[in-house]
Amino acid sequence: MRPLPRSLDPLPGESLPGYVLRLAHRLDLAPSDVARRTGLLPAASQRLVRLSYQLLINPAPNTLAGFAASTRLSHEEAAALTLTDLRDHYPPLALSLQQPRGAGHLRLDHWLFTGFPRYCPQCLAGDGSVIQQAHGGPWKKEWHLAVVFACLEHECFLKHQCPTCHLPDRRAAGGPLLIRPGARRLHPAQCRFPGPDSGRGTQGKACGTRLDHTETPIRPSRKLLDIQRDILGELDPALPGTLTTESLTDLRMVMGFIAASWPRSRYLLDADLVDAVNAYFQASKKSPADRHYRVSLMNTAPADAVVCGALIGVADSLLFATNSRQRIMSLFEVSFDTHDSRMSWFRFYDRHKNTCSQQLREILKPLVNATPATADRFVPRGPGFAPHHVPAFLEQDWHERFIRPACIPLDERLVRRCAAIQLVRRAAHCDIREAALLLGIPVDKVPRGIDDDRFWIGAKDAPTDFRIAVDELGLHLGENIDQLPDYQRRRDVLRNWVLPPQATGWK
Repeated sequence: MRPLPRSLDPLPGESLPGYVLRLAHRLDLAPSDVARRTGLLPAASQRLVRLSYQLLINPAPNTLAGFAASTRLSHEEAAALTLTDLRDHYPPLALSLQQPRGAGHLRLDHWLFTGFPRYCPQCLAGDGSVIQQAHGGPWKKEWHLAVVFACLEHECFLKHQCPTCHLPDRRAAGGPLLIRPGARRLHPAQCRFPGPDSGRGTQGKACGTRLDHTETPIRPSRKLLDIQRDILGELDPALPGTLTTESLTDLRMVMGFIAASWPRSRYLLDADLVDAVNAYFQASKKSPADRHYRVSLMNTAPADAVVCGALIGVADSLLFATNSRQRIMSLFEVSFDTHDSRMSWFRFYDRHKNTCSQQLREILKPLVNATPATADRFVPRGPGFAPHHVPAFLEQDWHERFIRPACIPLDERLVRRCAAIQLVRRAAHCDIREAALLLGIPVDKVPRGIDDDRFWIGAKDAPTDFRIAVDELGLHLGENIDQLPDYQRRRDVLRNWVLPPQATGWK
């Protein structure tokens, strides 16, 4: 492979496609021409060929050697432009590489990339040096990864779309490594997606918007920035890969729970991120009850960095909570409440069980031990107690001991009635209305919003805290069943009892 007349030194963290864009701009060539001259595309082919993602995640040794020789880079510098050093640290990469090289179209794991890489406008603008003023800053290889949602240097969420043409959209996800590689004289920071008046295919005018000149970015919370810093630290190839693999798989699995339970899980998010996440889920026209839609939610990372970062933040909080077992089990209960949804979860778990942590496997053990045939009947509950062990209005001492510490921001009478209904639902495997009938509660007195997060306005963690408190009370009832009265017998005896019309001395 003949060396090019001029080359460029790679920038820190730069990706292979980003380097090709900058080099093409310096040589006044189309990126596809640079790809042919450096061996990334067949030199004999003059038709436009898509640059494969294989070049970024697992390039053939001879291809990488030819690229290094033609660009005057060392083998180490060329390899550093790819993601090959993350194979043992980033589980979606390992899953994608299970397909042998040359086995046809590369099927990427849905958490490897989110389609077109995200970007930080300030990074693309460069650091002010002469070379970056001329050809822009780096398109970083970490921006391709689904778990990278923020720029730590500039403390902002990454962008995922052009502000003018609003591409890529959902339909463009999973596109080529470079958009319109045959287009010349575009700055590396310019949008290469087709403009509104562009022709079809590779012809016509590109959008051309400078992605380094966008509006003020959205800034993540300090907590989210710390989580992003931890994730990037775990991706350091110098660290043991096992712990990183387990940590990222745990995040992915719990995020799947959160996504599958939306909108019931919206109370877990910070208020300033709820609208963005809700808009993401509302963008799909499919019903959340649709099995394939639910599988897609569990398996796919959101392209929008704000949405992805928000969900990662919640998943991280759940995994590191002092009562993580109860919180994750409670989330499972509202996420997978039908046979089809639980079968989908079993398949999801089976795919990732070998790479998640032992801690998460222990948390999920009761769910795994429920065979697929009985999965639709599994509900986390206290052992042994039955509907007749539950009063229609929760006992005061039970409320003081189990429910009040959760600080539910609702009227105490309503909370005690809701708790009774939830206990009966666990014992009888029934819905709210049926539980109320078993307790003798009139239909017009049934709190209709128990399963609606809008019912819990006032505290972000209230629904989870309430479910955990009810679960703990159910365990207490099951352990002390011999001491419980028969409340159903009381209800039957007093069903038709009324005060006599002429009762005297009643106070």
